[in-house]
Amino acid sequence: MALGVAGLPVWREILILINQSEYGKLVEMCDGAMRDHYQAKIHAADNPSRDSGLKLHSAEVGLLVCQDYDLYQKSLTQWGLTENELSRMRLTAIEERASDLDEVIATHEIRY
Repeated sequence: MALGVAGLPVWREILILINQSEYGKLVEMCDGAMRDHYQAKIHAADNPSRDSGLKLHSAEVGLLVCQDYDLYQKSLTQWGLTENELSRMRLTAIEERASDLDEVIATHEIRY
């Protein structure tokens, strides 16, 4: 991997360094919003009520942050970053916020 990273043009590495923090925040927020939406959808299907419907609607509105994430990602792509570089940025964001394996698992785990 070090050889591959060393072969990247310097401007792309600078672009990654400049955008890692903001992109990482959007990754985390979108991941949380998708998890909340999934849980609300399952709950509404299992327990249909006005309250579960309102919670589902709220979770759907929460997915708007994923639009910001998607637009930011497309912008980085337009600047020349590849999907592999974006993947590396996503993994870096997850690892920065996880101090141990349990936190990494919790970030990716879908709870029912």
